[in-house]
Amino acid sequence: MRTKVLLGLAVLTAGVATSMAQSNVYSLNIVGYANVPTPAGYAFHTAPFRVTTSANQAATDILPANTGQYDGNTILTWTGSGWSPANMDSASPTGFSDNGGNPIPAPLLTGGKGYLYYNGQGVSNNITYVGEVRSGTNTINIPSSPEYSALGSPGPLAGGITSVLQFTNPAGIYDGDAILRAVGAITGFNPANFDSAAPSGFSDAGGNPIPEPTIAVGQGFFFDNLNAAPVTWQQVVP
Repeated sequence: MRTKVLLGLAVLTAGVATSMAQSNVYSLNIVGYANVPTPAGYAFHTAPFRVTTSANQAATDILPANTGQYDGNTILTWTGSGWSPANMDSASPTGFSDNGGNPIPAPLLTGGKGYLYYNGQGVSNNITYVGEVRSGTNTINIPSSPEYSALGSPGPLAGGITSVLQFTNPAGIYDGDAILRAVGAITGFNPANFDSAAPSGFSDAGGNPIPEPTIAVGQGFFFDNLNAAPVTWQQVVP
């Protein structure tokens, strides 16, 4: 039921190895770039790098420069109960406008934040994220409320949510909470519940063990904080 509610909200607002050595991620020292797929329609993204020249990690600094080729695309940030759209608009002084064509501030795409990228071009392509690797310890503090948080790896890591991205479940304190990955072009969400009794550390809604969920570089996901307790996700990137 909770998955159906999330999908309804998404539709409503529409009106280095296993870590960084993958073929679509390239790095030199601490600077790199990643090609993240953007199919026609919606994709769940996160910014896998930071831009040192950006004070607040605004979308105009994180995303490729828009000289008009991305007009019609949209960034949607999660408010806790729905999505807030910002349309890419090369004619706007801020680079973004609302549905009425009025300039609005560029969305902030800080580390660990997941967001929807709407590709309105009708053709699948990639968004190339460029920046500095957030090396060292990255801490994502997830509030107890709202129940759902839109997240993403602060580093360009790919693989198991626990084994590689280091979203661990110490002593089973997050049992019952869940990772929800988007299915296709956001046609639904695939939940995996933290379950310290399962061999993989995860189970389905019926309590049956399932494989550890994997996350791609630049892929966002939902965290369902069913326990309604503050959660700390610490990720160390060499």
